[in-house]
Amino acid sequence: MVQYSILIADGDPEYIQYLSGTLRANGFRTTGTSSGANALSMYRAEAPDLVVADLNLAEVGGLELLEELRAFDPKAKVILTTFSANKELIVRAFRMGALDVLEKPLDFEFLTNKIRELVSREDRALEGNLEMMSLASIVQINCEERNQAQLVLNHQGRSGAIYFKAGEMIHAEVGGKTGEEAVYELLEWENGSFHLKMGAEPGLRTIDTPWSGVLLEGMRRIDESTAGWSPEWEEEIAPGPAELGDIVEKRIVKAIGGIPGVESALMLTADGTLIAEDKSLEPEREIKWGVFLREKGEIIGGYLDADHLEWVVLTAGDGRIYLQQKGDKMLLLNLPRRSSAETIFESVEMIFKRYQ
Repeated sequence: MVQYSILIADGDPEYIQYLSGTLRANGFRTTGTSSGANALSMYRAEAPDLVVADLNLAEVGGLELLEELRAFDPKAKVILTTFSANKELIVRAFRMGALDVLEKPLDFEFLTNKIRELVSREDRALEGNLEMMSLASIVQINCEERNQAQLVLNHQGRSGAIYFKAGEMIHAEVGGKTGEEAVYELLEWENGSFHLKMGAEPGLRTIDTPWSGVLLEGMRRIDESTAGWSPEWEEEIAPGPAELGDIVEKRIVKAIGGIPGVESALMLTADGTLIAEDKSLEPEREIKWGVFLREKGEIIGGYLDADHLEWVVLTAGDGRIYLQQKGDKMLLLNLPRRSSAETIFESVEMIFKRYQ
């Protein structure tokens, strides 16, 4: 029986010891270190079959370690772990070649089975779940990197597939649907799992529209079932990859601006730069309020021993100002006094989930 070797890189010595013991009990050989720099040296010397690395390592962080390992050995198999995964981080890690990004605390039995599967697999297939990484992000990555691959998706007992080649989606299928109609249905799957197998050859060509145009049309259709959709929106035709992000942000703000009770909506960078707005009569004044609320929210969060507050509401006169942090961006809304911040929050989360 083959005994695979696993290198564990984590800042917590007790975690290393416990995971090492679990893996050894299941037939693996293990080594461990709390230093990213040491992990790189150990990989070069020992060539383990797989690396489990935390993102917050000393000296050399997890993403930097991943980059160095893949530069040294393009076939290096790496799983990243973190207490605070977000979609932007996951997309970046997959782009850099990670096999998976797992959130702590980990189920060690699940991790052991995951490691066993990955080290014994010859292909460099990627796996994950759609809650952590959306289908739109997966499509964009594979098309921009011109991968030839088969993406299999599973959702509530159903399965579908998308094939990529030469920077485009070539074929898609789900149930009795094929081509673009299949992609539109798959984009509605907000949860489930995916498996991406590199090198798979598509047997059919059922999609001729550029991938960015297919995604945009899929978003438009999703908008129709979202509170913020308006048939008067201007239609963009097949934007290039560079323009797609800007269009998505504008669509998000327009959708949020259409939520019942939202009088105006602005999306800002952390320093208060305007990204997009809808129905704002005094954007400069509202931006100042947004920056003020963010600063006060950080102070309050410090008193509460919290990294940040999810949303802050200031009530004054007949209105309310609502601020919500979304990654490295801020969402600023004007609401009537009697509006429900909880309902607004849920609607905003639904719209962001649809798009990202």
